Amino acid sequence: MDPSPTESLQTWRTNETEGRESSVWRAMDLKKRRKILEKKKTIHDLIKRASSIDDPLSPFDSFRRYRRNDLSLYLESGRGDRLSSSVKHHIQKLLKTNMEGFYGSDWPIQAKVKRKEMSSADAHYIFVRELRFGKAYETSTQRTCMEGCNQIAGFVHYRFILEEEIPVLYVYEIQLESRVQGKGLGEFLMQLIELIASKNRMSAIVLTVLTSNALAMTFYMSKLG
Repeated sequence: MDPSPTESLQTWRTNETEGRESSVWRAMDLKKRRKILEKKKTIHDLIKRASSIDDPLSPFDSFRRYRRNDLSLYLESGRGDRLSSSVKHHIQKLLKTNMEGFYGSDWPIQAKVKRKEMSSADAHYIFVRELRFGKAYETSTQRTCMEGCNQIAGFVHYRFILEEEIPVLYVYEIQLESRVQGKGLGEFLMQLIELIASKNRMSAIVLTVLTSNALAMTFYMSKLG
C-alpha cells in the first residue's frame, strides 16, 4: 500500500531535519577537533620554546650564588648534549654514590638508563659548583664559572615535556654531595625550579621518588609539602 501524501511529506520533513541536525553535529565536531588541535599545537610550541632556551637561569641572577650555612656555591646552566667527559664522569659517580643502595642488584640496569638520559639534547642541567679560590667572572655574553671554581657539588637534571596532556617541568634528578646536604640547598634549588617552570608557563612540576628513599620522601612531602 502506497503512503499517503501526508505521510510522504512527514517522512521528507523528518529526513530533512535529521540531515540538518547531522550537518550541525559534524560542524560542531570539526570545531571541537580544531580546538583540540590548536590546544595541542600551543602546548607543543610552548614546550619547544622552553626547551630551546640556552640558559633558563638568565632571568634569575640572584639565584646564581648560594652563600649560606658555611657554603659558597655558584650555579650555572648546562645541556645534556654538551657535557664534557669529565662532567659526565662526575655525574655518574655522584649518581652511583647516592642511588646504588636504593636500587640494589638492579643498579647496573638503572645506571645504563641514566647514562643514556643524561646525554639527551632535551636534558637541562643546573650545576652547583663550589667557589674556593676566587670569584667567578662575567663575560659580555654569559656568566661563567671558570676561575676559582672546584668540582661540581651537585646538579639538577630537568626537562620540559608533555605529561598527561599538560606541559610540565619534569625533574629527572636532583643529586647533592653529602657535604652540602642538610644546609638548605635542596630547598633553594627546588624554589629555583619553581621559578623556571612558572617563567616558561609550565602547568606543573613532576618528579618521581623511590618510596624506600626515606630522606627524599620526607624532603618532598614534609618540607616542601
